Amino acid sequence: MKSKTTTKFIVILAVLAFAVYLLYPTYKFSSMTQEQKDEMELNNKTEFLKLKSKVINLGLDLQGGMHVVLEVDVKRLLDNLAKNKTDDFYRILDETEAEIEISDRNFVDAFRERLSDNGINVARFYASPERRTEGDVVSYLNDQTEEAVDRSLEILRNRVDEFGVSEPIIQKQGDRRIIVELAGVTDPTRVRELIGKTALLEFKLLKDNIVNKEVAEKLHTFIISKISPEDTLIAEEEESNKDTTVTALEDIFNVDSVESEAFAAADTGGSIFEQNMFLLNPRDNETLLVPDDKFEKFKKVLELEEVKRIIEEAGANGEFIWAAKPLDAGTEQYHQLYLVSKNVELSGETITDALPRTGDPNDPSSIGKYEVSLTLNDDGARVFSRVTGANIGKRLAIILDNKVFLAPTLQVKISNGKARITGLDKMDEARDLAIVLKAGALPAPVKIIEERTVGPSLGIDSIKAGSLSAILGLALVMLFMVIYYRLSGLIADLALVLNIAFIMAVMAYFRATLTLPGIAGIILTIGMAVDANVLIFERIREEIDRGKTVFASIDTGYGKAFVTILDANITTFIAGLVLYTYGSGPIQGFALTLMIGIVASMFTAIIVTRVIFDYSLEKMSIRNLSI
Repeated sequence: MKSKTTTKFIVILAVLAFAVYLLYPTYKFSSMTQEQKDEMELNNKTEFLKLKSKVINLGLDLQGGMHVVLEVDVKRLLDNLAKNKTDDFYRILDETEAEIEISDRNFVDAFRERLSDNGINVARFYASPERRTEGDVVSYLNDQTEEAVDRSLEILRNRVDEFGVSEPIIQKQGDRRIIVELAGVTDPTRVRELIGKTALLEFKLLKDNIVNKEVAEKLHTFIISKISPEDTLIAEEEESNKDTTVTALEDIFNVDSVESEAFAAADTGGSIFEQNMFLLNPRDNETLLVPDDKFEKFKKVLELEEVKRIIEEAGANGEFIWAAKPLDAGTEQYHQLYLVSKNVELSGETITDALPRTGDPNDPSSIGKYEVSLTLNDDGARVFSRVTGANIGKRLAIILDNKVFLAPTLQVKISNGKARITGLDKMDEARDLAIVLKAGALPAPVKIIEERTVGPSLGIDSIKAGSLSAILGLALVMLFMVIYYRLSGLIADLALVLNIAFIMAVMAYFRATLTLPGIAGIILTIGMAVDANVLIFERIREEIDRGKTVFASIDTGYGKAFVTILDANITTFIAGLVLYTYGSGPIQGFALTLMIGIVASMFTAIIVTRVIFDYSLEKMSIRNLSI
């Protein structure tokens, strides 16, 4: 008997030691200040990540974070998939979007019905040799929509995992929405940009300076023709005062502050056209510079059909794309505009890896900047080698989400499958860009339709409130047990403390997330553990009242109470399992801690307290039990 009790005692101590080992990282991490955490992450990131991976994760309601509902832009997806589009197509697509925002119907079905009401078969825009009937087309569009949502879900999950958020919740809602919950996020704006970026990466060649100057001249002439006669007279007067021998286009388009004020005052009709709306970049003659105060108007000019025809008539087969960042020139700020080929030489689908890093110290323009190093797959490397080899001396634009990040001049053939995106101002910007590129491009844009941010102060309040309620509940229960069951109640209290320690250790081992409902589950478990001890102690009292010895009373009390305790805990465990299986979010957190607590309470109430009683009886001759 003594041998068995000693063995059980050693096992309990071993389990307790293992629990302390599992909980120590959580204690160490929580006792560190934010400054200490930041310093550790900066100086020893590997050790920091190792420590963080072992702590108990806190849920959104405890440490703050973001709850975002995203919706895949099915309208854009259908637009991209369609062929031979007409004005009626766009009108009905807009009407369908307006209807969906109110009714929340299936987008494809609503779109098909509206087309049918207008006497148009949906197959007109989506038919192919494989899809001839209306039913085939609708099935195809529904499959594409579902695939777009599923791919978006997976890509968002990859991005968030790379971002480093612990235990994120990312799940589908309905047929086109995705819920993202990120606990512990300290920069919501950064995350908002990360999860919403489509990350369409393209490499396109710039048009040479001859074509660019020709288009610029025609564009300038077109703008002048739209200015009122009064403005034209002012312009002619300004031109007459200039040296006629100077014909450089950048001089014609030069922007002077006094002239800008005069032209702004002359624009009485609210026209989008102004004199000197842009100038050629004097450094290369291959880009246009638009002053910041004319930026919005010039964007409207570029949307005009006449401007598109100017590009077509020049034989450019190109398009204007803005630079990702404005250009500072002293007190003035300009927006750079590139004329690039419509042909995509290479796309982001060929990227196998993207790594953020500091700028090249041998490149003066990269000092103090950050960049992303890209690695291409075999097909991408082969295409990149061909493009760079055939266009030495030309400029290749690196375009991300229809913004030019970089347009370097190709000096040598690049055959190693490497590329760089340079000129980034922050390491976080480079890191996020690398994450997005490596995780892949979203198949369709996503838009945020709901966003809730839980501030860290609310998280701290929640932790304090939950912890206070747990401690208060535990203290009252322990006090009751000591008063009512005396020394036996003290043994039960020890079992309660061990019960909580074991619950937290198991959560740390499985990296479970502790939420406010989870704390409620722990509190409920405390009550259940006490209930088990109450059943055992009452049985022991009955046996003692019948005149049995202390040892026989304890043995009979535990034996008879075991069946009742097991039955009650199994039924509760099954209920918790059902809640965990079919519930989500807070419900799962509650169910998880409840199930862990049931197993831990069975261990502490039936085994731990029994071993303490047996060990006490073996070491001391107890005739009267304090119960």
